[in-house]
Amino acid sequence: MKNNRQIKKISLQSLLSNNKILLVVSFVLAFAVWLAISLNEAPEIERVVENVKVTIDDSVPSQLGYETFGIDDVYVDITVKGKRYLVGDNVLGADDFTVTAVTSHVDAPGNYSLQLKATAKDPNANYQIVSKSMDNVDVYFDTKKTVELTVEPKITCENDKLLYSEDYSTDDPILSVEKIKVTGPATEIGKIRHALATVVTKGKLKETETLTAELSIVAAYGAKIKYISVDTGEKDVTITIPVYKTVELPVTVDFSNIPTYYIDNPPHILCSPEKIKIAVDTNKLGTLQEISLGTVDFGTLKTGINTVEMDTSKIKDGKPVNDSATFKVYITVNEQKTTT
Repeated sequence: MKNNRQIKKISLQSLLSNNKILLVVSFVLAFAVWLAISLNEAPEIERVVENVKVTIDDSVPSQLGYETFGIDDVYVDITVKGKRYLVGDNVLGADDFTVTAVTSHVDAPGNYSLQLKATAKDPNANYQIVSKSMDNVDVYFDTKKTVELTVEPKITCENDKLLYSEDYSTDDPILSVEKIKVTGPATEIGKIRHALATVVTKGKLKETETLTAELSIVAAYGAKIKYISVDTGEKDVTITIPVYKTVELPVTVDFSNIPTYYIDNPPHILCSPEKIKIAVDTNKLGTLQEISLGTVDFGTLKTGINTVEMDTSKIKDGKPVNDSATFKVYITVNEQKTTT
């Protein structure tokens, strides 16, 4: 036991007599004292923490069936004050804070200016939140509603004439989308009267024209409708302005239940009148040589000359100028008629 004490005493004496060791120990002690004093006496600084996301507290509105409208992701900047080593750039970031929009007073549909409350996620944070880049945010609350609307076309012509000349005619415009769905706050949806698709054409048209339309949701008395979204089911809404040219073409008929022999040896057909004035889509003009008045059941025909009266109601290739016109069709069937 005595020897151990003697060894420890000798070791301590030898350490204290070693100048290099004393120098190291002194440096470490001095640095520790300096660090403690620096941290304790360090001045406070202010620093801005950017882009802290705002969270809407929906606990109260959700109980009333309300949702938020008219607001996307909102971010604020927070100014904090504290010791540099507590609030430095490499210490604090946006994820260390929570900014909440307080909704405790939301009790009816409408627009509210919500107070923003900023807190540190660390409950033991030893620094102070001094200010925010904004203190309030506007949010609209209401129940969500979706309605289906029929789209109404509107054509505006820059020229005094829509069509090139009197030889041309048009018909009702054709919409690529006839119905749309509109979603938004129930109060705003209730203001809607109709949906309008508008196109502008230069006019003096000689052929069918398809234009991209501007879609608008119209309210009564010119009121502005807010916070709605529109689902067209397609990327664009277009309006086709059909253009027809009035021409005179021969008329004929088609047959059903025709025997094989008459496919290669068709019966003689004579129509009175022989021609018809008809408005034809300009895109089809190059392929039309004659106009079919409709279909005749070959099984009802007899050998010899058959007389069939037809009107214009079955014409598919255009719009007859005289809708009430009637035609007498004389079909000659020879004695070689066979069964189907």
